[in-house]
Amino acid sequence: MSVGIPEPKIIKELQNLKFFIPAYQRGYRWTTQEVGDLLDDINEFNIGDSASPKSYCLQPLIVKKREDGSFEVVDGQQRLTTIYIFLKIAQKITDYEPYQIDFETRKQSKVFLTNLSNYDGSINDDNIDYYHITKAYKRINEWLDFMSSNGTPRFTILSSLFNKITNNVFFIWYEIPDNAKPVEIFTRVNMGKIRLSNAELVKALIFNRANFPQDGEVEQQELSLAWNRIERDFQRESFWHFLFEAGEREYETRIDLIFDLLADKYNAKLPQQQQITVPVSTAYYNRTFLIFYAVYKNSQNKNEFVKDLWKDVNRIYERFLEWYDDLNKYHIIGFLIYSGTKIERLFELSDGKKKSEIISSLVEETKQHVKLKTLESLRGLTYDDSKKKLRQFFLLVNIATLVCKNEKQYRFPFDIFKKERWDIEHIHATADSTDEPDDSIGNLTLLLAKINRSYQDDEFFDKRKEIISRDKKGMFIPVVTKNVFTKQYSNHIENMDKWELFDKDDYTQAMWDVLDTFWKEVFDK
Repeated sequence: MSVGIPEPKIIKELQNLKFFIPAYQRGYRWTTQEVGDLLDDINEFNIGDSASPKSYCLQPLIVKKREDGSFEVVDGQQRLTTIYIFLKIAQKITDYEPYQIDFETRKQSKVFLTNLSNYDGSINDDNIDYYHITKAYKRINEWLDFMSSNGTPRFTILSSLFNKITNNVFFIWYEIPDNAKPVEIFTRVNMGKIRLSNAELVKALIFNRANFPQDGEVEQQELSLAWNRIERDFQRESFWHFLFEAGEREYETRIDLIFDLLADKYNAKLPQQQQITVPVSTAYYNRTFLIFYAVYKNSQNKNEFVKDLWKDVNRIYERFLEWYDDLNKYHIIGFLIYSGTKIERLFELSDGKKKSEIISSLVEETKQHVKLKTLESLRGLTYDDSKKKLRQFFLLVNIATLVCKNEKQYRFPFDIFKKERWDIEHIHATADSTDEPDDSIGNLTLLLAKINRSYQDDEFFDKRKEIISRDKKGMFIPVVTKNVFTKQYSNHIENMDKWELFDKDDYTQAMWDVLDTFWKEVFDK
């Protein structure tokens, strides 16, 4: 294995290795709950049939090779030690001798671990290491006893789990270069329990010097600059939150979004029996990396693999930029992503089409989220409808208003919109004793929750003053909301201090008109 290339390494491949736990790491501290959860997870994992076995991933094991041939463990000590404890229990029915674990500051712990197969199973509190090791040892035995309580012999359960762990459980082995600083890496991956992302593992895979020809240093540097450019663009909040929907899995490295989008395409390149078919789960957090590693390993020409992968990455990145820079696409796609349309679906709507055809397809897609066919169906919306449905409706009215303007100079701030909570607000408060409560669509609009809560029961006049004041301060007010409180939709503006029946009718008609125009208009630019 080349230094710096992450790769899956099953447990039996660790058998003759020696691991060294440095002084900067704490000792073994896994709780009995964590030990039991791991055993349950592995036990329940279906390895499939012998013709196409599946494997269980234990996350990255980050190591650095030492001069004596042992490996300093930078990250992964807890799982590595837990598996070791299990293997020492299994040693009672097998001749299997697991890997070795040594400690820089706790020399006695190595001896204690080595002799663990002969331990009596009691809790040893001579020191904190012994305490946690024997707690884990006892928990594993209790787990085996419980699993055998249904009549299955304990020997059978232990033997079965031993075979699964040694043959189907693996770490993502990541050996850091000689010049890397283990303490800095340890601090990074353990501050807030940050783990290596799929993108970081893929980056280590493709940037390995062996993947480039002898004169490929310039190529490698250009690739590095391109990678950094994409990451820098993804750090722009307006760009990222246009593409990324709040509530989805947070990305520790934002370029992960592109690799996740490419993963299934690359998985399909593998022979059927080698495809990574297990759904993404806790155990398969690194599924995306495992796919790229499998394709990489099967590639005859590693340099061509890197070039082809980067072409695909760049193609998606440039598509994102093109969507962002085109204001029509930006607004419509931003709405669709917010409403749940997957990026893969957006590719389907865009591929192989002229610009006007793409826009028409995207506009048509919005009808899947806001299902209104007539003005009367719009009037049928009320405050009692789901707030998600109403938020989507009002967002689309805002987007349609911007798209249909003759001068498209305003960019809707999806980053602000997605980060905040939005209320469906009564324009004329239902709690106002001067009038009957009105939950119709003509009396509703979209407003930031933290603003709304401060004056939700105020009369229209007071709300109007507040909206104008906040708009003057540069606070984001959706264009439709601002138009409502400045009576842009009203055909009669003799009284700016009240929101009356004809204002509601004019507003409802205006919303329908802009949606009708949006859904029917043909864009030629």
